[in-house]
Amino acid sequence: MKRGEMLSKMISLATELHAGQFDKGGRPYILHPLTVMHRLRTDDEELQCIAVGHDLVEDAGIGPENLRVLGFSDRVVHGIACLTKFAGQSEESYRATVKSNPDAVRVKIEDLRHNSDIRRLKGVRPKDVARMVRYHEFYLDLVAHRESQRICTEGSK
Repeated sequence: MKRGEMLSKMISLATELHAGQFDKGGRPYILHPLTVMHRLRTDDEELQCIAVGHDLVEDAGIGPENLRVLGFSDRVVHGIACLTKFAGQSEESYRATVKSNPDAVRVKIEDLRHNSDIRRLKGVRPKDVARMVRYHEFYLDLVAHRESQRICTEGSK
């Protein structure tokens, strides 16, 4: 694909598949993956695609293999698959899968930051606070993981 085509295709697909979905604050769901993409502050088109498509498998019912058939790169498909919590997968296994892919780590950090913004909710209940605590713990874990990977990489030079 030419530069920009893959991102256009992913934005169109995500917009179509998230149509009619709304976040906990009542806003169109598509705004969430677009915000995650924006917060990455990158020109890396494949990473942008992973951000826009990060909830497609889990929330829109499309399989990773379908993304490959649609022409998305192996990096994009694998990144999205690593960000997907599959039915029956333990939280520990899911976190390990996210950590196994540097693109997934970057996207998940921004996903958790956006999902932890309590201002996005219409009201705050105890279950919302508990969810925010879980998100924050995962966020801190991923930031520490990313930092340890950076130190290991720099140490090997």
